[in-house]
Amino acid sequence: MSLAWGIVAAVVLMALIAVSRVLRLFLFAFALAAGGLLLLHWRDNPAEATAALAAMGAGIGLAGPARRLVVRTVF
Repeated sequence: MSLAWGIVAAVVLMALIAVSRVLRLFLFAFALAAGGLLLLHWRDNPAEATAALAAMGAGIGLAGPARRLVVRTVF
């Protein structure tokens, strides 16, 4: 049974890696739109907009190393 689960996990990870390019494109589009909206929000509350932009930038910055970790683990 554990061998079957290992095969299923490998297939699922391969599917996620294949889709990751599309997900990366959607993430970039979302980040661009959210960044624009946060820059508009800057007028009302600069501290909140700065914190949100920093959090979003950190998440995008960690997406690349996380993807490399998954790809190296699978292959």
